[in-house]
Amino acid sequence: MVSGGAARGLSSLLTLVSLPLAVRYLGAERYGIWATVISIAVWINLLDLGIATSLTNLTSRAYAQDDEVGAARAFTNALAVTTAAAALAACGFIALWIRAHWNAIFNSTAAIEQQVRWTVLIAALLMLLGLPLSLAGKIFAGYQELHLFNKTLALGAICNLAGLAFGVWLRVSMPALFLLSYGCSSAVALATMLWLVRWHKPWLRPNLSLLSRPVMLQLLGSGWSFLLIQAAAIVVFSSDNIIVSHFLGAAEVTPYSVTWRVVGIGAVLQGLVFPALWPAYAEAQARGEIAWVRQTFAMAIRITLTLNVTWAVLLVVCGRILIRFWAGAAAVPPFSLLLAMAVWSVIAGVTSTQSCLLGAMNRTRVQAVASTLAAAVNIVLSIVLVTRLGSLGVILGTIVSYVVVLIVPQTIVVARLLRDLESCSPQRHGGTEQMGLKTVVETRD
Repeated sequence: MVSGGAARGLSSLLTLVSLPLAVRYLGAERYGIWATVISIAVWINLLDLGIATSLTNLTSRAYAQDDEVGAARAFTNALAVTTAAAALAACGFIALWIRAHWNAIFNSTAAIEQQVRWTVLIAALLMLLGLPLSLAGKIFAGYQELHLFNKTLALGAICNLAGLAFGVWLRVSMPALFLLSYGCSSAVALATMLWLVRWHKPWLRPNLSLLSRPVMLQLLGSGWSFLLIQAAAIVVFSSDNIIVSHFLGAAEVTPYSVTWRVVGIGAVLQGLVFPALWPAYAEAQARGEIAWVRQTFAMAIRITLTLNVTWAVLLVVCGRILIRFWAGAAAVPPFSLLLAMAVWSVIAGVTSTQSCLLGAMNRTRVQAVASTLAAAVNIVLSIVLVTRLGSLGVILGTIVSYVVVLIVPQTIVVARLLRDLESCSPQRHGGTEQMGLKTVVETRD
């Protein structure tokens, strides 16, 4: 917890430096392109087919059972599938990249056409490289060693800022700046993966003899629902910039994207807790420590609401002043947009807390279907409303779709899950619930 808070706190502080640095150096249009390119590149994460998230659960269960071979087998097969998917996607994307008219997609001026093209290519290749490298974080999570992964995240954030600052100092073009910034964090991810399998946990080193079709099918079978949920999340968190850029112009992305980033700062502490809670929930379920799961989830909901509501109020009161001082006049949003995003931050916090529990318990079918429908409705509403209300319409489309389509069914599933857990509680069967709770708390410590 402490290391996670420190890492994410440091990352947020570095964002406070890097974002205005990028905005002021690139200007409204080029920064709008920059933010939109990142939004498009994030869609590449779908190519992991939900396997990365499934790997966390398999690793957690292998860890609970002291099964090193099982963990190695799961990791080897997950790495093989994601690497193959990334390689195939790279070939396909390069063919698409050569033919696509990127200026028309981004609604940008002809003067920066070549900068846009090369920035898109660099972003896509770095994201594809990150697909297999992201599995290291899932292994750390499964082994309850997020404190180590948090250190690598902090180092990556520092290197990201250092690369950005160096590029600004050299006055390089936008593609070179992107490579210097995000290429440095990718190098840290690569070094982390090599350290993990060579020195820290050598039994995880990939081995061809561990390749198994049944294990791959198991990863894919449990991963499809995670894939749908991930796709829905990417639609929410990445499609907005694309829609704003295409319909309103790249310059309009800057206030929207900056405001979104500011709203996201309030989720730092929540983001600290979730990576630790997911594998902890899974491990506690494997050990039969049901009371801890129920009590921890209730506490997580209370903390989430307190943090997000407090941050939302602060944003509404003084957000525009802070953004003007921080990122400049070009990044200041209309008050209505700031208010809508503050409301969305509260909604997103609650749904994320529920998703963490459902994912760890492998109760994701209803959530996957509802998330997919919400994402589809979100895109349709955003496109319809952006032509009438501007960028405000995009975030309103997100809020309406998720409140109507996702929150109600997901809340019902969570309530049923908690009732099921209560019926399975050791205390109801004459067990020693308090001893189990004490054991799991000692394990977490």
